[in-house]
Amino acid sequence: MRRLVIAALLVVALSGCASEVADLEATTATELQTAVVAVAEPAAEGDFATSLAQLDDVQKRLETAIADGAVSAGRAASIQSAIDAVRADLELALTPEPEPEPTAPAPEPDPGKPGKGDKPEKPGKDR
Repeated sequence: MRRLVIAALLVVALSGCASEVADLEATTATELQTAVVAVAEPAAEGDFATSLAQLDDVQKRLETAIADGAVSAGRAASIQSAIDAVRADLELALTPEPEPEPTAPAPEPDPGKPGKGDKPEKPGKDR
């Protein structure tokens, strides 16, 4: 399930960079696309630690593009949102699943003692 979410988020991030809108320079879009692919490939193999490291590169590239004016504020916010979502999912994927707590088996009833339903009726009592 996690892999599907990561893959879906990466596709969203990748398609967000591919637009020909003037709020993202073509060179910057290409660089971000390449960086996003570098995140997706190890994630597809289950190597979430490498994907997380590659995502740091996407983050740096976005920050550089913002500083250079190569991406509009609106587009930068959209890309940042995708980065944040992918990061959260990768970090979740890297979190080990908790071990289930062992449960003690229920004690076996003592066959020498009758249960409540096993009480003999007292003589002289009508039900």
